[in-house]
Amino acid sequence: VFLDNVCNEIIHLDQKKLHYYKGNYSMFKKMYVQKRREMIKEYEKQEKRIKELKAHGQSKKAAEKKQKEALTRKQEKNKSKQQRQQEDDNGPTELLEKPKEYIVKFRFPEPSQLQPPILGLHNVTFAFEGQKPLFVNTDFGIDLTSRVAIVGPNGVGKSTFLKLLLGELEPQKGEQRKNHRLRVGRFDQHSGEHLTAEESAAEYLQRLFNLPHEKARKALGSFGLVSHAHTIKMKDLSGGQKARVALAELCLSAPDVLILDEPTNNLDIESIDALAEAINEYEGGVIIVSHDERLIRETGCTLYVIEEQTINEIDGEFDDYRKEVLDALGEVVNNPSVVANAAVL
Repeated sequence: VFLDNVCNEIIHLDQKKLHYYKGNYSMFKKMYVQKRREMIKEYEKQEKRIKELKAHGQSKKAAEKKQKEALTRKQEKNKSKQQRQQEDDNGPTELLEKPKEYIVKFRFPEPSQLQPPILGLHNVTFAFEGQKPLFVNTDFGIDLTSRVAIVGPNGVGKSTFLKLLLGELEPQKGEQRKNHRLRVGRFDQHSGEHLTAEESAAEYLQRLFNLPHEKARKALGSFGLVSHAHTIKMKDLSGGQKARVALAELCLSAPDVLILDEPTNNLDIESIDALAEAINEYEGGVIIVSHDERLIRETGCTLYVIEEQTINEIDGEFDDYRKEVLDALGEVVNNPSVVANAAVL
């Protein structure tokens, strides 16, 4: 939604080349799907032609050379004079590569069957030393069917609330209640920062979950971690790559409840969509703290807002909350798709 709202051009880095598209992100997705179909069609025509040349007695090398020449003639025909002058030094045309498909797809395992209370706070009051209370007489609870998204401005106490819920902070009054068999899986914007070891991601999952090497690599691949990153030292991985290892670790730990605190910060759009799909298929409880409107919408969560020293369920859906916040700020509520389409006219 954010990209649709603000962008009228998209630059796509694909197979070491930059490709430019006019329009917002949704328009780019449609154009890229069409372009990818055409690329696959061209690649298949090339492979069919090489196969035919080999069937007529030509060697693989000669067949590929002939196809390269045909490809060069076709490309030269479609180039302007200026483009030909600019690309004279680029060398011979290479054969088309098969378009790579980037797929992120995973699912969380089924949770245990637990009796309530699962996880909650009862009559909790909490304040940091020397500061006014963040929460006063607060009640909150979830079960295994809960889908909760917690919203509110920065600094209102969302992360503190999660720490109280997980028992990482002690309230001045009231108590945390938790099923003694409950397994909680937590993923936040700092997940992966602990992955600084000399061992590889595959070795890490093997050691942690006693997995065969290939199963560890399969788990990493399902979270979109490219194959060469499975075997390099974790301390050399990027923030986004470490986040994928941490997601794989979370999934393999088989939690009964997921607590996701700004989970999209180090994830690309495909991974965010895969996370939303996995949450929708998951049969355990879910609590999300996020500013990502797309994730909140796609997971169909019940909205809760932290304000006035407590947490309450919001009457209505995300658009109602969004309008309420913007009205309070004196802003005009715009429909993102209308704004984006107007920007590319």
